Amino acid sequence: MAEPLSIAASIAGVTVPALHGARLLLNDLQKIKEAPETIQRLEADIRSVDMALSLLRTVEDREWESLSADVAEESKTTISSCAIACEAFRSDLQRWIRHSKDGKLTWHDRANVGFFKQERIKTMSEQLQNCKRTINQVVSIATLYSSIRHTHITEEIRQTIHTRQTEIGRAIVATDDQLLESGNRLEEINERNIDTSDQEQAESNESRAEALRQLEEERKALNASRKLLDELLSKSQEEAVAKAAAENQSRSTTVMFGNQNSGFQAGIINGGISGLSFGGK
Repeated sequence: MAEPLSIAASIAGVTVPALHGARLLLNDLQKIKEAPETIQRLEADIRSVDMALSLLRTVEDREWESLSADVAEESKTTISSCAIACEAFRSDLQRWIRHSKDGKLTWHDRANVGFFKQERIKTMSEQLQNCKRTINQVVSIATLYSSIRHTHITEEIRQTIHTRQTEIGRAIVATDDQLLESGNRLEEINERNIDTSDQEQAESNESRAEALRQLEEERKALNASRKLLDELLSKSQEEAVAKAAAENQSRSTTVMFGNQNSGFQAGIINGGISGLSFGGK
């Protein structure tokens, strides 16, 4: 019977494809010569996401177990949303610049990317920022749990806990603001009614459908991030951190004897050992 995947391995199972997709998109963007400013900003967002996902891969099973299976599953949802966004945007980008060759944009494609698709690029940028912001908070809380593995909560750790709670609070506010803004844009698109020629109307309908699809994906990702951030805020409470520290220390001091009660094996033991006799069966 196959061994079940560790939590870290299951996280890597979605993180590696997400990193690959982000790097493919970055490579496509970097090929565009004299890229518009909106594209250059998007490149910076992708690099930030790449860094956040790379850091997430360093989180070990012990920390994921302390954070809980719910946090792990919600993290995978956020990562998958990022991967889907990168894949969809890459497909759109290739369609937008199909008239250009060797990275040199034609006048038509430059206008398309630099002006007409600004809303789409903005939405993509916001999705990437949300992914980076949320994943960074997962890493920060995992790092906090790792730091208290073999110690007790000190005043310095209490200050760190307070800092992490403040950061998560800011991330929640930023996510709520994005949800509100995306909701407003959704209403605007649904209410838009342009009196144009048939061809222009067809192009407008295509752009509208594209924008609606992207906004729906963005809102799905934002709602997943909001749920994950709430869970992280709960895990950053001092009581939760103290409980995780106690559980880790308990696992570290487990005593096991060898075959037929001979020999002695122990994990890390804080303090002396008394009242035990060794070597006898």
